[in-house]
Amino acid sequence: MLRRSAGILCGLVVLVLMAPRLALAFEMRWEAQGSYVHQMAHVAFAIAMVFLILEIRGNELRGWPGFTSLFWACLLLVWWNLDAVVGHALDWSLLYQVILGQGLDRRLLMNDWHTWAFYVTQITHFLLPAVAFYFFYRSLKRFNREAETRLP
Repeated sequence: MLRRSAGILCGLVVLVLMAPRLALAFEMRWEAQGSYVHQMAHVAFAIAMVFLILEIRGNELRGWPGFTSLFWACLLLVWWNLDAVVGHALDWSLLYQVILGQGLDRRLLMNDWHTWAFYVTQITHFLLPAVAFYFFYRSLKRFNREAETRLP
């Protein structure tokens, strides 16, 4: 059964790797230049954080103070990565210019849900990592405190 599942999984991986459309290596538009790699990096980082969350929960480490803060940091980083993937997709699919005017006469064009969702994801794209790294800092501080108490 395991060998058959592995064969199916390898077949799917080969199919996914061979199926994408043509993407040129260099183009002046952001949608093509590095956007696929950027989105895959967000997904890979989110998967890594989910794996770390599952390890913390599976090994019952959540009761320890340092791991509790690390758990919340990883959870916020998963949210941030998913938010970034959605925000980038919304950014690339905007049809109209969202800032009208020049200089002090600028104003935002907020006429549909698409533009509103874009701005909400842009705001959370900058707020979530700040909170996540605060929790990460707290976890490192607690780990350091525990290490200092264990030293003779």
